[in-house]
Amino acid sequence: MTKGNSLRDNIISLFLLQGANYVLPLITIPYLVRVLGPEKFGLLAFSQAFIQYFVLLTDYGFNLSATRLISIHRDDINRRSQIFWSTVWTKVGLMVLSFLIMMVVVFAFQRFRSEWQLYFISFLMVAGNVLFPVWYFQGMEQMKFISALNISARIISVAAIFLLVHKEGDYLIAAAIQASGMAVGGLLGIYFIPKLGSLQFLGPSLLFCWRQ
Repeated sequence: MTKGNSLRDNIISLFLLQGANYVLPLITIPYLVRVLGPEKFGLLAFSQAFIQYFVLLTDYGFNLSATRLISIHRDDINRRSQIFWSTVWTKVGLMVLSFLIMMVVVFAFQRFRSEWQLYFISFLMVAGNVLFPVWYFQGMEQMKFISALNISARIISVAAIFLLVHKEGDYLIAAAIQASGMAVGGLLGIYFIPKLGSLQFLGPSLLFCWRQ
C-alpha cells in the first residue's frame, strides 16, 4: 500500500470512528426517552455529562501530543515504548484522581448520593477512554482495523439497548450498556496493539509521566 493510500484510509477510518461516536448514541435517544421517561432519561444524560469532565481530564491533550510523538518515533522501539507506557501510566493516574474526585462529589451531595450506583457505572466510560489508545493507532497510522472493531462494539451496545432496556427502572442497565461499550472498545484496542509491532514493557516512572 502506498503512503498516499495509507493516509487516505487512515483519514477515512478516523472520520468513521469519530462519526460513530456521535451518530450511534443518537439512534438510541428517542427510544430511551420513550421507555425511561423524562426523569430517568434526564438523570442518565446528566450522569454522562458529569462523567465527561473526567474523560476530558484523563485525555489531557494526549490525543494531540502523544500522537505526534508516536508518529515521530514509530521506528524506534525503545522511544516508542517509553512514550506509550508513560502516557498510559499518566492516564491511569489521572483516572484514579478522577475516581477520587467523583467519590467526594457523589457522597458529599444528597442528590448525587441517592443515585451513586449510576455515577459509578457511568465511570466505566472513563476507564474505556483510558484503555482505548486511539492516539497510539493514529501515530502508527493504523486506524482502519481498530476503527472497525470499535465501531462494531458500539453497534452491539446499541442493539443491547433495544434488547434489554424496556421500562423506566432499566436506566441503570442502559447506563451499564453504554459505558461498557466504551470499555469493550478499549480492551479490544489494548489487545490488538502487539499486532502493530512489539513494545517493551516499562513500569511507571514519575519522571517520564511528569514529562508527558
